[in-house]
Amino acid sequence: MNNFISNDIFFFLTSIAVVACTVCIIVVTVYIVRILRNVKDLSETVRDEGKKITADIDLARQTVKSEGAKAISIFDSVLGILRIKKFTKKKNNPK
Repeated sequence: MNNFISNDIFFFLTSIAVVACTVCIIVVTVYIVRILRNVKDLSETVRDEGKKITADIDLARQTVKSEGAKAISIFDSVLGILRIKKFTKKKNNPK
């Protein structure tokens, strides 16, 4: 009889421990799922911002190319004018 009561107490305590462990595992799982959702949202935000940065860099590259071409044409025009002046001075000064 004493052995039967000991077995009942053991199984009762074991059942309580299993339920407590199960509840703890469920709580931890819920927190892990929340963290993973936040990480997913964060990675989506980073991806979207990365696309925007790439678009901005492409726009800046296009602007530099177009403005650079304008600057080169202005620079070439100035050099052309200076060469003409230099050439006419040499032509007009016979030594």
